[in-house]
Amino acid sequence: MQYWGITLRILRTNSSEATFDENISNFKKHLRDRGYPQNLIDKILSGTKFTERATAFKQNNKERKEILPFVTQYQPSISNLKEALLKNLHLVQNQPRLRQIFKFKQPPILSYKKGKSLKDMLVRAKI
Repeated sequence: MQYWGITLRILRTNSSEATFDENISNFKKHLRDRGYPQNLIDKILSGTKFTERATAFKQNNKERKEILPFVTQYQPSISNLKEALLKNLHLVQNQPRLRQIFKFKQPPILSYKKGKSLKDMLVRAKI
């Protein structure tokens, strides 16, 4: 089980070293009461020090992928829409104007949205 997230939360939420030490000791007691061996508890809490608090607030900058979504309403009668879209994708890429508009390195993701039902058309949400 991964407890690094819990220790990171304790590290982020405690502004003073005294409350941090108190919460870490409570967490150690909780782990001991649950039957975890002492060497595992020490291993889990070995990298958690109050002096490393500044590094705990750093955000991970993930690389953003440019994915083009193809959103359409779901129709059960059109079962092979994804295959048709991927098969004819070269038609979009061969047109200079369309290639300029739809700049994508990966093929688009097909996603469906829910269509309006009879209930959605007849019932108002506002009273």
